[in-house]
This record gives sequence, structure tokens and C-alpha cells, in this order.
Amino acid sequence: MNEEKSNRRSYTSPLRRNQQEITRNRIMEAVAAIISEGRILSFSVKDVAERAGISYGSVYRHFPTRESLLEALYEMATKIAGQGISLTSLSLDEIPAVVGKTVALFEENAVLSQAFTMALAAGNIQPQSRCQRDQKYQQMVTESAHHLDPEAVRQIAAIICHLYSSLTWATLRQRFELSAEATADALTWALQALIRDLTRHKED
Repeated sequence: MNEEKSNRRSYTSPLRRNQQEITRNRIMEAVAAIISEGRILSFSVKDVAERAGISYGSVYRHFPTRESLLEALYEMATKIAGQGISLTSLSLDEIPAVVGKTVALFEENAVLSQAFTMALAAGNIQPQSRCQRDQKYQQMVTESAHHLDPEAVRQIAAIICHLYSSLTWATLRQRFELSAEATADALTWALQALIRDLTRHKED
């Protein structure tokens, strides 16, 4: 009897995980839609539940606060942007080569990407994965330019991180009305120029 119950649990577990993933995606889509309407800091967990067509309790179990919803939105968007691109496996001079793919992923998920960009800018949220990403850029700059002092490393890493971000993509797309191709070309050129200059000073 116990073995039968165990087998039943192991059979239903993947289904349960799949259902949880579907629920989380519906919640994130609802958050993105609400933010896209301009309600960045004025929505509640209840609002998200109503938009997603899910009970308040179900949303609350996953995300008890608006802040947790916004952080999850960032994590989801980061996951999408990182599909097939592992920052941990990149060197500094390889970053320009993956910009086009990242821009394409932002474009494919434009509503979500724009929503989490707006939310982060308005709420100044600092998810843990974002801090880890910033630290990785500083590490790459340090390894590529030992001659720089810590403050210079921090400044250069900040510029690279900003260029290779959804915020810059959204700015070029909305404010300057650049196409995806033009945005990718502009960001690739800027990153190549910056990294090339960094390398040239290193050789000097």
C-alpha cells in the first residue's frame, strides 16, 4: 500500500510542477500587463490575482508582496534574456558578439521586457541575481585590465553593464525608435569600441 502511494506521488509530481509553472507564468503575464498600463507602484497582489484569473490565495502563496512579484518579474525576464547565453562562460571581449541575440530575445518578449525595465527603474529594486551580474562584470574587467584601480574598474563595468541591458534596449527602441537590427548594431559598436580602448590602454 505504501509503495502504491509512493508511486502515485512520483507520477503526479511532474504534473504538479508543471501546473505550478503555468500558474507562475500567468501571474507574471498579469504583472507585466498591469505595469504596461502605467500602474508600476500602485497595484496590489489582489489586482494581479484578478487580472490573472487566479484566486488571491494562490497568488499569495507564490508572491505575498508586490516587491516579491517585481523581483520574480526581473528573474523571469533575466532568464529569458539569458537563453543560450551564459554570462559565467563569457570573457569580456566576447560580450559584443552576443548582443544581437540578446536584443532579439528582448524583442520576442517585448511586453515582459519593457514591464520589468519600467518596474526596476521606478522602484529601484535590487534582486540578488542582478547584484551577482554586476559583480561578474567587475570581475571580467579586472581580469582583462589589471592596470586599472578599483574605482576605474567599477566605472567601466557599470558602463558595460548598462549598455548590455534591457534599459538601454528599451530607450533606443522607444525614445529613438531604432529597429531591433539598428539597436543591436549600435550596442555592438559601442561595446566593441569600449573594450578595444580598454585593451589598448592595457597594452600601453
